Amino acid sequence: MDLIASDRIIEHFTNVIQCTQCTELTSAKLLRDTAENIPQPGWVGSNYSEHRVLLVGQNPGVPPGRLQAKDSIYTAALRALGEMRSEESYGRLRVVLRDFVPEWPVQRNYFPLAESGLGLEDIAYCNVVRCRTVANATPSQRLVDNCMNHFDEFVEAVEPRVVVFIGKWAHDRAAGRLGDIPHAFMNRMRSLSGEQRRQNREEVVALVKTATD
Repeated sequence: MDLIASDRIIEHFTNVIQCTQCTELTSAKLLRDTAENIPQPGWVGSNYSEHRVLLVGQNPGVPPGRLQAKDSIYTAALRALGEMRSEESYGRLRVVLRDFVPEWPVQRNYFPLAESGLGLEDIAYCNVVRCRTVANATPSQRLVDNCMNHFDEFVEAVEPRVVVFIGKWAHDRAAGRLGDIPHAFMNRMRSLSGEQRRQNREEVVALVKTATD
């Protein structure tokens, strides 16, 4: 069975969706309910096994109004997999994700996907923290610590050749768990000059291409 539909990936996705380790008592910033705001496991593209590029963000964002309808369909598919772990439920979630992932800012705004010679089906994606936060607040260290088991399991399952963190925050909290896996981060500091941003993009693209050639 291919990696994207392996029992291990399906089990990981289900475990993340069902996770109740954190509550609003854990952190007042946590945004969690049984409808729209449930833990999100991420994405594994159909061609991921060929390139093995993993992107890692901070935590899922609250969707803007224009994406509310798609988000409702997405979270319904997440709930269905959480309620019934099966290849069928996972397959339905993947169908929804193929429509929704192109809207995620990770590839629209932050990662040079085309410059790296990649498409969405070539990458995997997860967040350091798998839950949304109120007004997209930065997750507390306690939320990070509680979510590290999910991060470790995902990395072990997808065996990336290279990891790119979307922002220094994600890098600083999870890069130390990667061992000898090559990694870098997209520097999103607002104070960067245009030249510094260009240089950062070129360095990330070069690392990705070297790791995937």
